[in-house]
Amino acid sequence: MGSVKNLGWLCITLAGLFSPAFAVTDADRIAVYKEFRTQFDAKHYAAAQPLAERLVKLTEEQFGPDELQLTNPLTNLATIHYKLGNYPAAIENYQRTLRILQAKSTLADKAQIRPLHGLGISFMGANDPESAVVALKRAADLSRNTDGLFNIGQVEFIDALIDAYAATGRYTEAEKESQYAMRVEEAAYGRNSVKLLDRFDKLARWYESERRYTTERSVYERSLAVLAKNGPDNDLRKVGPLRGIARSFRLETFYGIEGTDTGNSFNAGNSGAPVFSDGTQNRRGESALTNALDIVQSNTPVDQNLRAQVLTDLGDWYLTSNASRRAFDSYAEAWKAFAQAGDTRPLQVPRILAYRPSISSVDRSQLDPAEAQLKAVELHFTVDRDGRVDDMSSPTTDVPEAIVKNSMASMKRSRYAPRIDNGAAVPTNNVVFVERVLIKATQAPSAPSDSGAEKPAEGSTDSHPAEPGSKPGDSKPAESKPAESKPDSKPDPQADSVPPPAVR
Repeated sequence: MGSVKNLGWLCITLAGLFSPAFAVTDADRIAVYKEFRTQFDAKHYAAAQPLAERLVKLTEEQFGPDELQLTNPLTNLATIHYKLGNYPAAIENYQRTLRILQAKSTLADKAQIRPLHGLGISFMGANDPESAVVALKRAADLSRNTDGLFNIGQVEFIDALIDAYAATGRYTEAEKESQYAMRVEEAAYGRNSVKLLDRFDKLARWYESERRYTTERSVYERSLAVLAKNGPDNDLRKVGPLRGIARSFRLETFYGIEGTDTGNSFNAGNSGAPVFSDGTQNRRGESALTNALDIVQSNTPVDQNLRAQVLTDLGDWYLTSNASRRAFDSYAEAWKAFAQAGDTRPLQVPRILAYRPSISSVDRSQLDPAEAQLKAVELHFTVDRDGRVDDMSSPTTDVPEAIVKNSMASMKRSRYAPRIDNGAAVPTNNVVFVERVLIKATQAPSAPSDSGAEKPAEGSTDSHPAEPGSKPGDSKPAESKPAESKPDSKPDPQADSVPPPAVR
């Protein structure tokens, strides 16, 4: 009998040796989740990361490494990595989430939407727009299939998808999705709702990036019509559309009227992007800005930062109209207004107003990027007080001379707004502009050039103009800005995940 008792004691002891000392409970995970969510909502993402990692580990210990309960904690961790700019880690965790959902869940379609959205914009952050298109298109399709063709929740997927399409040069698809987003919001809010204002602005700026200035203005006019029905005469929300209308007229002068072939022309001479003559467009553009200024100044207290922005636009307008004295007066007033607002940095550097990439640019080159080498042309020059480019040189030696000279010739025809120092326009030395260049793999850097005139060259560039007067392919997509979250009513890490990053 004693031996039997001893054997029983031994079995119990061995069982204890092979069982967890402390089994994970729901309470353990909820406590970590609450702390994680506190840090996340406070935007302390670095502090939230170890908590998110801890929550994943606890969930794995409680349920296993491939169970559905793990998907929300993994999505949260991926979102933290995205917020911190660690895109490879974000991609890895979003993909792991999707693998679990695809293998385990009977409701996998709907549950995949959030991680697909996060995966897509993480690919965008990692400069892989092709993969982003696949993920974001899937997210949008799943949203439409599960929640209806015009559900408002899909809008943030559409915005991200538009950026991805544009980054891959699929402008037709990007425009289609832009128009679809407008229809979705119209269906949700009504055609005359002020809730459409943000969508109007996004759509108008899309048309601007495509140099479709007439269509752009029609969208801004619709914004003004909605505001006329829903707000006072001095509604500050009118300022944005009015500035957009004026900007479209100014850019149209340089890049051409919508519907015309401007592929081989740019309204610029060798001495810099020229001015435009007085006319209907000139008057309409200027009046839009003066109306915007009147609206700003009729509100009490005056928003000096917004007033400064409109005055800066007026200065840019007058500068490109050859009304230099009026331009400098507007810049001086803008400086004072920015100073009152506490920040004059917007005027402390030259700002590019009009630039058309050279014949070697990405959107004009005939080279296949997959069969070319990526290089960079670095340009150094002076921007004088009138915004014209002078004293140009290039330290670049690993790019064919013809391509460098083409880039230089194109930059000489650009137009800048000058740097403003203490209210006065001043020249700026050693301004640096970089064009990324694709050249043939077999092309030698010493390729000869007969002249500095623009001519076909064996390369292409990717420029980064500060003014939205170029096609989306001319510059990198804007960095995605994640949407902020709100506290959950149920602090259960399996009940909800933090909102995925959203493009705004």
